[in-house]
Amino acid sequence: MQSRELARQLQRLRDLLKRTQEACGNNIEMQSHWAKYLCVLTAGFLENALKGIYTDHAHRVVSMPIANFVSSNLSQIRNPKIQKFFDIAGAFKETWKIELENFADLNGRREAIDSIMNQRHLIAHGQSHNSNITISQVKDYLDKSVEIIEFIEKQCT
Repeated sequence: MQSRELARQLQRLRDLLKRTQEACGNNIEMQSHWAKYLCVLTAGFLENALKGIYTDHAHRVVSMPIANFVSSNLSQIRNPKIQKFFDIAGAFKETWKIELENFADLNGRREAIDSIMNQRHLIAHGQSHNSNITISQVKDYLDKSVEIIEFIEKQCT
């Protein structure tokens, strides 16, 4: 991660994932609760990353009024599924969208982001009984999502 703030958030998430086993032991119910909590935090991280990377990019390459406009529009994004990632990349450069789509199609990256957002939606809207997310899935989805975030960072440099 190039952004210190995003790197800090990611490290906090990874630390919590590691501590889950010692906090929960073999208690399946507690592991389930932690998985839901970490899923919501991961969704927030992805939202922050999407906004932060493109806002920072705009501040580096365009005038302040235009960068402020970009920042204002990005600040309204909530719970972005992968299509929102593509749309924003394409708003900057159509080639970025195509490259990102191709990258996301590999190794389950597309599904990872959508799964995190779908699970977050269930959890946040009181349907956590319909969520079957596990700690292992959260870790896998986070790792694949970070690959997308790092890809976007490279596009913006």
